Amino acid sequence: EVEHETRKGKLYYIRFKLVGGQGEHLTIATTRPELIPACVAVAVHPEDERYQAYVGRELQVPIVGRRVKVFADEMVDPDFGTGVVMICTYGDKEDVRFVARHGLPVIACIDEDGRMTAEAGKYAGLTVAEAREAIVRDLGEAGLLEREEELIHEVSTCWRCHTPVEILVREQWFMRTRVLTDEVVDKAVNEVKWYPDYMKWRLVDWARSLDWDWVISRQRIFATPIPVWYCARCGHVIVAEPDWLPVDPKKEPPKLDACPKCGSREFRPETDVLDTWFDSSITCAVHAGWPDRPDWRRRFPADLHPSGYDIIRTWAYYLMVRHIALFGEVPFKACLINGMVLGTDGRMMHKSYGNYVPASEPVEQYGADATRWWAIAGGATGSDVPFRWEEVRHGWRFLRKLWNAARFLSLQLADYRPGGPRPKLRVIDKWLLSKLARTIRLVTEALEECRFNVALLAIRDFTWHVFCDQYIEAVKHRLYSPEKYGPEDRRAAQYTLYTALYRIIQLLAPFCPHITEEIYQALFRPFEGHKSIHVSPWPEPPEGFPDEEAEGAGDLVVALIKAIRREKARRRIALSAPVRLVKVFAGSAGRADTIRACEDDIKGTCKVGELQVLPSKGEGLEVEEWPDLAFTLEP
Repeated sequence: EVEHETRKGKLYYIRFKLVGGQGEHLTIATTRPELIPACVAVAVHPEDERYQAYVGRELQVPIVGRRVKVFADEMVDPDFGTGVVMICTYGDKEDVRFVARHGLPVIACIDEDGRMTAEAGKYAGLTVAEAREAIVRDLGEAGLLEREEELIHEVSTCWRCHTPVEILVREQWFMRTRVLTDEVVDKAVNEVKWYPDYMKWRLVDWARSLDWDWVISRQRIFATPIPVWYCARCGHVIVAEPDWLPVDPKKEPPKLDACPKCGSREFRPETDVLDTWFDSSITCAVHAGWPDRPDWRRRFPADLHPSGYDIIRTWAYYLMVRHIALFGEVPFKACLINGMVLGTDGRMMHKSYGNYVPASEPVEQYGADATRWWAIAGGATGSDVPFRWEEVRHGWRFLRKLWNAARFLSLQLADYRPGGPRPKLRVIDKWLLSKLARTIRLVTEALEECRFNVALLAIRDFTWHVFCDQYIEAVKHRLYSPEKYGPEDRRAAQYTLYTALYRIIQLLAPFCPHITEEIYQALFRPFEGHKSIHVSPWPEPPEGFPDEEAEGAGDLVVALIKAIRREKARRRIALSAPVRLVKVFAGSAGRADTIRACEDDIKGTCKVGELQVLPSKGEGLEVEEWPDLAFTLEP
């Protein structure tokens, strides 16, 4: 991959003499004087009045003496340097575009080893840096170097070793892709669902920006061979027939007796190999069984293609063009785009940056599930995910909370057997099941839209704050004292606990597969019968829920319980210590009736001896988010 780095450099002002101009010259500004041997043109902006008279005339290239024409082209920035630039083959992509646009010759002055070729004359064999130094020196001695300026500019470099990248002149194989641009764009926008939706515009922008077709050949050692031979005599190209494949032309000759053009029996193999993305560009069809299985279209297009935003321009784009070219169809129905993992310094995590954290470290310290938690909860789909140890620890704390809740339930459900008619539920039980139903709906909808962080955080909020912190605390008195509240009340609490925890681990299983499997095997497999939590059906809301009336009543009761426990903690009264009296000013008759209906749960949870509920307003401690609801507490 090519990156663009900002580096310090020099801008050289060099005189090009006007042919037949009696000493006249134009001064070009360049950062690459070593490319002068490959100069094939000079260009100015068509609206730059300073140089209108020179357009179409010829200049003499210094050092090499070649004559080149002055062109007018809008790609020239009149404010850069002198507004006159030399066109070389090739300094950058603009040179490539210019040469193709104007049909200019190609001169290769740099080879694959980064040294000057014979086209560079006396500079042949020098490295690029050595040639630059020598040419600048010779220009100065010839009186053709006007001045040098320091500047900051972008340099194309290798993403791995940061060595400057040169554009070499080599014959290549291409796939004609630009003719498919309109079809690719139309199908990407109208036939593919993107997660997140805005990512489709990256593919659209890329497809529309391409100036040339896909270069599919590579000069490497290992990759898929290009199944092509050349006649050693006339150069005729022989492409393998489909029934010859697979074939490596370097190991096998073509299945021909002679060249069909000249009759020669000697053939030269193609030594280039295919771009790795050429293999990847057909994966959707291959995974469906093409070309071997006749029923492959039953599995095509793919339902979902996961990818990263950094390879939308490669994998996603090449999948689109290849499948459209071959089959006239999109390769996938939906495309899920993920972001990059960032180091703690905010840059992409990479060994060469020194911000790399081996995955084994958080896994060994906090477990695989907590590490997965960070990756999922750490950012929205398509966004970059910074690595944060605190996020891993937060996931670990949540999972520990869940594990402790499961251990508690393993004791309280030891005598419970699911099945049979649903027991008569209290308001607090219905409240939890209603919250559970809403959570199941929210998580399901979020997953259908690939909003994984939203789904996971919804599971966390329900499990931690509703199930563990509120409901379990509110039913302990019924579990611990069946002789006081009766077996039916205890069974109702057990039913609710069992139902909620089972659905929690079903929801959580795709994110944290290990702890959920452990809990399932210990508590639920004997009754549910599935071999694994991961082959159990996706949870449905409990029948009859959500229940808005019960949920509203439960919200009121839970808010009151939280307020009473908070006041006990403020007064440094142990939560397990009894208090003599709590007087509640409900603010309305309806609220008073609701609170009285839940009197046992309030008294049992808060260890209250007497609970007086008045429908009127009164002076006391206000309950958050419940206007006109107040209470007093007497130890």
